[in-house]
Amino acid sequence: MKRFLALSTACFALAACTTIRDVSDSHEGGRYRVGETATARIGEVMFDQARYTSAPEAFTRASIPPAPGRRGVAISTRLVARDVDGERAYCTPIESSFACFYDLDRNGDLDHVLVSNLGIVSSKQPLEPAVKYDLGPGSTMRGFKSELIYQGRAGDVLTLRYRDYANSLSLPSYEQTLSYTLDPKAPTEIRYRDARFKVLQADNQSIRYQILSGFSDAQSP
Repeated sequence: MKRFLALSTACFALAACTTIRDVSDSHEGGRYRVGETATARIGEVMFDQARYTSAPEAFTRASIPPAPGRRGVAISTRLVARDVDGERAYCTPIESSFACFYDLDRNGDLDHVLVSNLGIVSSKQPLEPAVKYDLGPGSTMRGFKSELIYQGRAGDVLTLRYRDYANSLSLPSYEQTLSYTLDPKAPTEIRYRDARFKVLQADNQSIRYQILSGFSDAQSP
C-alpha cells in the first residue's frame, strides 16, 4: 500500500506547476510465521516482526554525466522515490536545483529525466545513455522493526543478537546480546520478551528451531 507523505511544487517559467509528492511503501509482518520450523545460519535472521513505512530508493549502477542545466550524478547515488505529476520518479534532494529520473518502460533502466533549476522546470527528456539501477527499501522509516539473529553455539551455550529499529533501517536503535544454556539431551525452549522458540538442533554453523510465539507489539517501540 502506498501513502502520500508530503507535497511540494516546482513551477515553469510560464506559471504552470509540476506537483511532486513524497511516497512510501508499507511493510508489516515478518519472514516466518508462528508454528513454523525454520533454519538459520550464523549471522542470519531467525525471526523478525515489523510494522513501518519507508520511502523506496534507487541506487545508480553507473555515474550519470552532467548535461546543460543538470549536475552529474555519481555511481551508487541514493535517489528517493517521488510521485511527479502522477508518475514514479527517483529524485536527487528537492532543493533549488534537482533532477528526477524515470524508468518509463520499467525495464530496470533510468531512461528519462526532468530537471528543475531555481523553479524553472524542464520538460521530461530522454536520458542517454540510460543507466541501470537497483531498488532498496529506503534508509528512513516510520514505525518499528525487531529481529533476532543467530550468533552460534559454544559448548552448551547458544548466543543470539536482538535488534530494534526505529526511525532508520540503517542503524539499530537498540541492540542486546543474549545467551542461553541448552539441554544437551532434549530440545530446549528459549524466550526473549514474548518471543518463544524451541531449539531442535544447533551447532556453530546453523540452528534448526520451531517458532512458538512472536514479539508483542506492546514491547516494540
